[in-house]
Amino acid sequence: MAMQIKQFARNTRGNVAIMAALAAIPLIGVAGVAVDLAQKGSAEARLQAVVDAATLAGASHSSDKPSDIKRAVRIAAESNNKDSHIDLGKTLQIHLSNDGTLRVEASGKHPTTLSSLLGVKEMPIHAVAEARRSQSGAEIALVLDVTGSMAGTKIEALKAAARDFVTETTKANDGRPDSVKLSIVPYNKYVNVGLANRNASWIDVPADSTENLCADWVTYTNPHNCRMETVTFTQDGVSQTQQQEICDHDQTTVNECRPVTKTWNGCVGSREHPWNVRDDRPGIRIPGLMSDIAHCPNEITPLSSNATLLKDNIDALPAWGDTYIPAGLIWGWRTLTKDAPFSEGLGTAEARQKNVIKHVVLMTDGENVTSKSAGLPQHDGYVPSEGDGTTAELCTNIKSEDIIIHTIAFDVSDADTKSILKTCASSGNYYDAGDSTALAQAFKAIAGQIQMVALSR
Repeated sequence: MAMQIKQFARNTRGNVAIMAALAAIPLIGVAGVAVDLAQKGSAEARLQAVVDAATLAGASHSSDKPSDIKRAVRIAAESNNKDSHIDLGKTLQIHLSNDGTLRVEASGKHPTTLSSLLGVKEMPIHAVAEARRSQSGAEIALVLDVTGSMAGTKIEALKAAARDFVTETTKANDGRPDSVKLSIVPYNKYVNVGLANRNASWIDVPADSTENLCADWVTYTNPHNCRMETVTFTQDGVSQTQQQEICDHDQTTVNECRPVTKTWNGCVGSREHPWNVRDDRPGIRIPGLMSDIAHCPNEITPLSSNATLLKDNIDALPAWGDTYIPAGLIWGWRTLTKDAPFSEGLGTAEARQKNVIKHVVLMTDGENVTSKSAGLPQHDGYVPSEGDGTTAELCTNIKSEDIIIHTIAFDVSDADTKSILKTCASSGNYYDAGDSTALAQAFKAIAGQIQMVALSR
């Protein structure tokens, strides 16, 4: 019996299994820590995304009241935290400093799995974000192509997209009145500065006049042999084909002198280079063009925060005429300044101080088909390269004044024009909209970019 007891004590075969099992516990725990750390990182990333979204919601809120801002942060945090076990109602901290900096923090405990074998039941997670609230806003010039090639469904698509843009960007005015202002600059090969500016110091408009024009005047009477024919013509550089009624007429020619009246309808031409690409030297007057030379679209709407006025003026836009992009671009710039011709904008230094960002949104559906006439103020030339070069110069000069340019090519097929618009735009702000849906999306994206508050941390 004593021998059997000694043999049992010397037998170690079972001890190996027990010792191996005991040794495996810390190994499993160590491996579990690695797994749980990875899971903690994922949970912390999700929490950071929640905090980022909540911070942006508060920073971009239209109200300046701290209670409204904090409420917006909490609502956004809860709505984005539905899949988490963390109770943000207890851990979310919101700090709003006097300089407009919004700081949001959240923390929680992430439960472990295998790490619990080592006594680690939970791991802490934490997220923080900061954003600087804009204390002022934006000044935006909508430079809109209303040429003949825009007629029909295209002009209606533009009106809808532009109206939505006004609605979206002026939302900020609900909490901060006049923080966002827009101008409307419709253009074909000219712009209309408004009859009220006829006697302004910066413009040179000749007096209305009536003179006798002696010529052979042809009168057409007695239409007959009328029929429908297919006719082809060019409108704003685009070839058009349509059915049209054609009639023969009796003609009577009379040589006589008849009175012809020349009036001013608000149209303006261009100063000579380099003043046609600059917004200074008001002493070099801008030429007003009489009715026998120029016809222009609806008049410019100066910077305004009145959303109803802006949308009504957009709705009233017709579409006709040829394209000269520089005409719209130079006047879009001029509506954003504090000096004549339009003086509703802030000066560059004041805009920087008040954190007001200036934007030009340039939209066109085609290339320059006219150009500035050599030595003359009107845009009746047919040298597209002049229009392209002037467009490029204007874009460079505008961006040098801390103005952000957004460009939209709407159903444009010309590669050179797309390249010009892409170069004209500030970095990342060119949109190639192939149809009406893409046009609406482009305006929506620009509105969102203007409203965006970037996270500073």
